[in-house]
Amino acid sequence: MKTILNTLAGAGLCVAGIAATPAMATNGTQLTGYGSKAQGMGGASLAFPQDAMAASNNPAGMAFVGHRLDLGTQLIFLQMEGTFGGIDNEGTGFAPVPEIGYNRPLNDQWTVGVSTLSGGGAAKYDDQLYTGAPNGSEGLYQSTLVLPTVTYKPTPDFAIGASAALAVHLLELKNLPGVGDHGLKYSTGAGLRLGALWNVNENVSLGMMYGSKIHMGELKGYSDDVLAPVGGKIDLPEQFGLGVAVDLNDQLTLAADYLRINWGDTEFSDLFGFRDQNIYRVGLSYEMRPDLTLRGGVTFADRHFDTDYVSAIPMLPAIDSNVVAVGFTKQLGNGHEFTAGIEYDFGDRAMGSGPSAGDEMDTDFVVASFSYGWTF
Repeated sequence: MKTILNTLAGAGLCVAGIAATPAMATNGTQLTGYGSKAQGMGGASLAFPQDAMAASNNPAGMAFVGHRLDLGTQLIFLQMEGTFGGIDNEGTGFAPVPEIGYNRPLNDQWTVGVSTLSGGGAAKYDDQLYTGAPNGSEGLYQSTLVLPTVTYKPTPDFAIGASAALAVHLLELKNLPGVGDHGLKYSTGAGLRLGALWNVNENVSLGMMYGSKIHMGELKGYSDDVLAPVGGKIDLPEQFGLGVAVDLNDQLTLAADYLRINWGDTEFSDLFGFRDQNIYRVGLSYEMRPDLTLRGGVTFADRHFDTDYVSAIPMLPAIDSNVVAVGFTKQLGNGHEFTAGIEYDFGDRAMGSGPSAGDEMDTDFVVASFSYGWTF
């Protein structure tokens, strides 16, 4: 019981530490992968847990990562330019996204732990959007989830996991036409994530995860203008995924995932034209030496928004959902390790149609990640 209480207390500290940090994402408002190891494989992780960030990808993965602590960050570099309301505009952005994971086995069957994940959108334009006035428009939308997690192994090769998904929303918009100066507002919500992981044999693993829709509270102030059409609330989407990992030999592992995010059943659809998204991820992990592992991966995904809404998305600038990524882990001895990864996100320029005809947008995303891990 003491271990569980300490873990939940750590989850609260995670929220406090992350809440003030802007975040941006690549699959709608979500990152390619959570944890530097998963990110370096293009997000492929549902059947291939590698660290204590595993609950952010598949809760059951925590059953197989042992007693460890992982601290890291993903650094997102963004450049964007487009035409909105007939006015050309440019912007840049930088956002650090902290990541924290801790896992502890209680015995051969049970583990408790916690992982965090953050996503959203952040943008700062040179000029005011839609009017071209000299004072630039700025915006921050962030969702942070803390995932206290329990796993159980009915057999040594099969695990089930469950996480409470404790969510916090942040929203702040500055100098956006038609939107009041409401400052930074927040709301909360809670949901559930479930997962299973089966090591079929020595070479093949299968994983699956499910995340419920999370109903969020009202973002007061913004509910009077920009969020008035949806009652001031923006829920987080239901999602589910399937993954497989295959050891091709003693050094090389291939992992592949399918992930579905049901944006169409949330206010993201009403406000920004988000639609249900299919995401396909493939990654390789190669143990070059006992102390050095190399990784690489790609992600290909449906574009998550309708082009009728291009004029509505400049504050959520993650329009490119195809990814190429590489990374590595260096063992430092005595249970310590350092991991780094980098990804480039690419896709076609977004050209508006219908109500957004004449508007267009293009972005360049580079994401670098770094983490330090301890095993106990």
